Amino acid sequence: MNALSLFFPAGERMFIDAVRAYRDEIPDPDLRKAATAFIGQEAMHSREHIEYNQLMDAAGLPASELDAQVWAHTEYVKKHSSKVTPLLMTIALEHFTALMGDTLLRHPEQMAGSQEDYERMWRWHALEEVEHKAVAFDVYEKCVGRGPKAYAMRSAIMLTTTATFWPHVMMFYRRLAAADPACREAGWRGHLHLANFMLGKPGYLRRLLPEYLAYFRYSFHPWQQNNADLLAEIDELVDDAEAAYAEHKAA
Repeated sequence: MNALSLFFPAGERMFIDAVRAYRDEIPDPDLRKAATAFIGQEAMHSREHIEYNQLMDAAGLPASELDAQVWAHTEYVKKHSSKVTPLLMTIALEHFTALMGDTLLRHPEQMAGSQEDYERMWRWHALEEVEHKAVAFDVYEKCVGRGPKAYAMRSAIMLTTTATFWPHVMMFYRRLAAADPACREAGWRGHLHLANFMLGKPGYLRRLLPEYLAYFRYSFHPWQQNNADLLAEIDELVDDAEAAYAEHKAA
C-alpha cells in the first residue's frame, strides 16, 4: 500500500492534465461535467497522498526520493510524447486502480488490523476510483475514436504501462522494506508472505487477472464490470470521516 501511494501525487497530476487537455473538445455536456468532477476528485486524492507520503518520510522511509522518480518519469512522458499518450496511460492506470478498488471494497479483510483512519482513507480512495473509472475512457472514445486504430493504441499502451508500472511498484516495495527495521527483521519470510497474499492464496492480485485481460476486448468498456452497488458506501464513509474529524478537533 505504501509503495502504491508513492505513485499517486505525480500520477494523478498526469491524469488531471491528460483529461483537461481534451475537456474543451468533449461534445457531450454530461461527460464534460463528469470530466470536471474527475479532475476535482484526482486533485483531492493527490493532496491526501502527499500527506501520506510525508508521513512515510517522517518514519524514516525514502518516500521523497522515490516520489521524485515518479515525477521525473511523468514529466518526461508529458514532454516527449503526443497529446494522446498521457490520456492512454491514464486509461490503463485507471483500469488498475478501479480493479484494485473493487477488490479492496469487496474483501475488507485485506486491511484487517489496520489503523481505522488509514483503512478509511483507502476505502474512500477505492470508492472514488470505482465511481469515475470510465470517465477518461469515455473522453478517449468521444475525442479520439473507437475504431481499429484507437483500439490498437489503447492496447499497446496498456501493455507498455503494465510492463513498466508493476516492476516499479515492486522495486519501490523493496526499497521501503529495506529501510524498515521490522521488514528487515522479517526477512525472506515476510516477502514470501506478501507474494502469497498477492499471487497465491488468497491471491488478491491474481484474482484481478480475468478483469485485467478483459481490457483487451475490442468492445471493452469499464462499466462492463458492473459494481455500482459498491458506491452505496460513499455517504456512510463521508459521515464517518466527518465525525472522526469533529472528534479530533474537539480533543
